[in-house]
Amino acid sequence: MRHLSAAVACCAVLAATLTASPALSQQEAGSPAELPSVAPVPGDQVPAEADVLEYIRLFGYRQMMRVSAERQLDVVVDLVRQAHKDADPAALDLISKELKREVEAAADDAVRGMVPVFQRYLTRDDVAYLLTVGRDPRMQKVVALQPRIGEDMEAVGERLGEEVARRAAPRIEQRLKQLDDAQPL
Repeated sequence: MRHLSAAVACCAVLAATLTASPALSQQEAGSPAELPSVAPVPGDQVPAEADVLEYIRLFGYRQMMRVSAERQLDVVVDLVRQAHKDADPAALDLISKELKREVEAAADDAVRGMVPVFQRYLTRDDVAYLLTVGRDPRMQKVVALQPRIGEDMEAVGERLGEEVARRAAPRIEQRLKQLDDAQPL
C-alpha cells in the first residue's frame, strides 16, 4: 500500500499539469516554423473576458480539456494497476474517481487561464465573429459531436502509428543491432 500512495501522489501531480492541455494542443498542432506568424493583439482590440468565456463555452473547450485530462488519468491509473497487480481494485477505482473530481474542480480555473491566451491571439472582431458562428445550431451540433469524433480520430491516429511502427520496425531493429555491435549508424 506504500507504493499505492506514491502512485496517488504521481497521479495528483499529473492531474495538476493536465490543466495545461490546451497549450500542449497548440504545440502539437505544428512546429513554430509551420505556424503563421501572429502579431500581438493591440490593447484597444483585446476582446472582453466575458466574450472570450462565452467563446470557450460555445466551442466546448472546457469539455475537451476535461475529457483529455480524464483519458490521460485513466492511462495512469491503468499503469498503476498493471504495476501493482496486488493492489485492491476498489482502492484504484476510488483513486480514479477522486482524480476525476479534482479535474472537474480544477477545470474552472483552467478555463479562466485560457482567457489571456485567446486574448493574446484574437481581436474583438475575431471573437465577435466566432460567437456568431458558435451560436449557429450547426456549429453546436459539431461541438456536441466532438467527443465522439475525437474518439474516432484517435483510433485513426493509433492505426497510423501502428502502421508506421510496423514499416519502420526492420530499420529500427537494424540500427539497434548496429548500436549493440558498436557500429556507426
